[in-house]
Amino acid sequence: MRAWHRHLRGQVDYFICIEGSIKVSAYDGREGPETYGEFDEIVTSSERLRVARLPGILWHGYKAIGTEPIRLLYRVNRLYDYEDPDEERRPWNDPTIIPKFINGRKEDLRVGKPWDWFAAPYK
Repeated sequence: MRAWHRHLRGQVDYFICIEGSIKVSAYDGREGPETYGEFDEIVTSSERLRVARLPGILWHGYKAIGTEPIRLLYRVNRLYDYEDPDEERRPWNDPTIIPKFINGRKEDLRVGKPWDWFAAPYK
C-alpha cells in the first residue's frame, strides 16, 4: 500500500497494473470547492487494464488486492526533484479522510466514514 500523498506543483501520476490487481483511490480534500470530499476509486488489473490518471492536487494512493503479487507501471508528467520534493504525505489510515461521495454515489455504505483501505470496492 502507498497512501496518502499529493503533489502541489502540477505533477500528474499514471498507474497501470500489469500483474495482479490494485485499488486506486483519490480524495479531494481542498477546502471550499464544490468537490470537497469527493472520492474516486477504481480497480485495475492484468485482466482489466485501465490507466488511472491522478491529478497531483488530489490525495491519492493504491493498495494491492487479491492473492497475486502486483507489477505496477507508474509514470509521471514531471521528474521528481530530490532537492525540493513536491510531495505532501498523510498516514495511510488518516481518520480525517472521510468521503462525502464515492464515484459520484452517496448510497455507498463507506460514505461518511473514515476511509478503510481493506473494505471491498463498491459493486
